[in-house]
Amino acid sequence: MNDAAIEIKHLDFSYGSGRPALSAIGITVARGECVALVGPNGAGKSTLLLHLNGVLRGRGAVRILGLEMRRGNLKEIRRRVGLLFQDPRQQLFLPSIEEDIAFGPLNAGWPEAEARRRVAMIMERFNLEEIGAASPLRLSPGEQKRAALAAVLVMEPELLAFDEPSAGLDPAGRRDFIERVRALPQTKVIATHDMDLAYELCSRVLVMDRGRIFADGPRDAILDDRALLKEHRLEPPLRMLLEQKFSPSLAI
Repeated sequence: MNDAAIEIKHLDFSYGSGRPALSAIGITVARGECVALVGPNGAGKSTLLLHLNGVLRGRGAVRILGLEMRRGNLKEIRRRVGLLFQDPRQQLFLPSIEEDIAFGPLNAGWPEAEARRRVAMIMERFNLEEIGAASPLRLSPGEQKRAALAAVLVMEPELLAFDEPSAGLDPAGRRDFIERVRALPQTKVIATHDMDLAYELCSRVLVMDRGRIFADGPRDAILDDRALLKEHRLEPPLRMLLEQKFSPSLAI
């Protein structure tokens, strides 16, 4: 069995303007890894995530969960890859939360009884039972994020891709979301500006800028490299700085 969840080699992609959005991307992510993809606005992070389930198709080799990214494999890849957008309202489009969560299983042809059972389980897991009949438009950003994540997880994906998952959340909502993501066993790729989130959740960090990967390594080595971060308009996570400042090993 191939241990790689993601294998990308020499991936290039341009939008209609012809300006490269991705250039010579090459990464491998092992099954079960949690990897942060950090970089400034316009770095290409979201564009790269959209190549993980074939929404975008560039030039190069992309293999997801052992499957080559080609037309014949798209349906299976999309079944096994869950993508959570920065704005959950892009994923919540039906009159109620329960209908949104049920959409994936029913559209995939699951028996209705099994689909409803799974929907009930995931709604209970994410504390959504009381608001299941509510319109997504009436929910708080934290509730919308939980509902969107539930709608992704009900399909039981093996690979999760998050685009700025903490955006728009207040401190309590952010903490709740971080703990929920931490508990997930799936392979995770998290594109984020939230350096503290990257520090808390991921063991590996990739620095992306101008459509390229400039650094790839262990979390502490990358996030403690002040020169590297500054070069790419990033800041070290506050939590790491505080831990270093008050570490017993640094006490006089």
